[in-house]
Amino acid sequence: MELFIQIVGFFVFSFLISYISFITPMGIGVREGITTIGLAKIIPLATSGIVSIFARIVLIFSELCFLGFAYLWKTTKNKYVLLLENFILTHKQEAVLTLLIIAYIIYFASASFLRYDNFYTGRFDLGNMDQAVWNTIHGRIFETTNQDSLDVISRLAFHADFILILLSPLYLLWEHAKMLLLIQTAVLGTGAFFLYQITKHVLKNKNISLTLSTAYLLNPSLNHVNLYDFHAVSLATTFLLASFYFLLKKKYILLLIFLILSGLTKEQVWVIVALFGLYIFFTSLRPAIASLISFARNDKEVKKFSFFGITTFAISILTFYFLIWHAIPNIRGSEHFALSFYSDFGDQPTNIVKNVIFSPDKILGLILQEKRLVYLKNIFQPVGFVPIFALPFLIFALPDLAINLLSKNSSLHQIYYQYTAAITPFIFIATIYGIKNLKRWFPKIPNVVFITYLVSFSLFSAYSLGPLPGSNKPNIRMFTKPQKDAKAIDTFLMTIPKHYSVSATNNIGSHVSQRQKITTVPVQADSADYVLFLLNNASSKAKLTYLVDSLRVNENYRVVYTINDFIAFKKGP
Repeated sequence: MELFIQIVGFFVFSFLISYISFITPMGIGVREGITTIGLAKIIPLATSGIVSIFARIVLIFSELCFLGFAYLWKTTKNKYVLLLENFILTHKQEAVLTLLIIAYIIYFASASFLRYDNFYTGRFDLGNMDQAVWNTIHGRIFETTNQDSLDVISRLAFHADFILILLSPLYLLWEHAKMLLLIQTAVLGTGAFFLYQITKHVLKNKNISLTLSTAYLLNPSLNHVNLYDFHAVSLATTFLLASFYFLLKKKYILLLIFLILSGLTKEQVWVIVALFGLYIFFTSLRPAIASLISFARNDKEVKKFSFFGITTFAISILTFYFLIWHAIPNIRGSEHFALSFYSDFGDQPTNIVKNVIFSPDKILGLILQEKRLVYLKNIFQPVGFVPIFALPFLIFALPDLAINLLSKNSSLHQIYYQYTAAITPFIFIATIYGIKNLKRWFPKIPNVVFITYLVSFSLFSAYSLGPLPGSNKPNIRMFTKPQKDAKAIDTFLMTIPKHYSVSATNNIGSHVSQRQKITTVPVQADSADYVLFLLNNASSKAKLTYLVDSLRVNENYRVVYTINDFIAFKKGP
């Protein structure tokens, strides 16, 4: 794959030289000469010459096909073609956005699939999610394996991401972990559509709407979330954007549906849903307050929407309270595992909340630490820090921002994981209202200034922080460093019966997760039916070589398959 990328790059270089050449028309001869010289480094000179000439023939043929297609399109009288042409001409921004969303889904679905195929995904967390969905579709609702044993427990012991239950019927179409990767990519890509509609509704400008939607698709946080396995909470990015859109359009049934879907992605998202309820409550009172009319007046619409808002708030807060204070602790037999990240504030949910509220100096000290300031910079930079001009809309992001910034777990104040999923939608919503405020304060600033400003920061951030090819630190190992013998390893893994228990290295976990009992070595490495190792990096090999050696001499296990860095042990004589 690395050689392929180099060849493509050299071919593009030959294209550039041929176009700026004034010696021959269309670069004839120049392009072929440069291509021949480049290919001669890896194949015989005569063959490289033939390949370069063949490439010219293919290009000429493709150009003729394009000209023929353009001519037929121009001269056709077919009413459907004309309707399509008129639609594109009157909806140019929507047509471009559709192509961008399709391109996004194709790239990230392909990249995610290749990460899986080359063992760059893991049991944490694609395997965990896949196991819960697979168990659910087979009648074992929301079951998973305990991280510290082979005991079967409810996934509620870790997270309340009940959306996995709703996703399980899709396994009737394709019972594979890749289905989750495809769903995640499609849902995240679709978020650009809702962002476009929100921007168009608020700013009444399609060009700015397209610019912000493109910035969304290039957003480093979103891209990293998309590539980092699968997490149910990542779906909240689009669900929350959809919720805000339907709130603006006053389509309250659809709003309620997407708010519920958002809350089902993870337990703390219910706090954000509660904030939606408060927003609805206060905005429904605004006309009454503005006209100095008492809320007690007989206004059915005001009462209806204020009741809807306060009910949404109350139910969401109670749901969050029940999950964190009761449901999850009762299932796992102890407090939520993530509370250990906030031990500086206490060891109980109530104590943590109380100490956070009444310790502003301590909180300010944490936020002003360099690594947390860098985290905030990385979140706001892709939109040029415009959200600071619409701070009230960042209140929706405040719960997850607080969770991340106050955590002792350094992973939570980085943009490379799923922890920004519920923050990203409100960064862009605040950007929309920030632009609206700036346009109101400085009405003479043309729209092209805002567009240029956003494009500049978006492209710079995509390069400096994002994972796309061509960026400063691209996440393209799945293209350039494929796992040796990946197909052979996967073929063997498929032969392991699903009723056998497995203890495996994390990079194998998502390939054998469709079973009731699976854990990660060294847990249960002395009792699982199969113990699997893929020691494809130096750190894992150094840490686990001792365990491999001990199993080799363990009379209860035998080697049943090995190839390069992969070795499989089976329990039995």
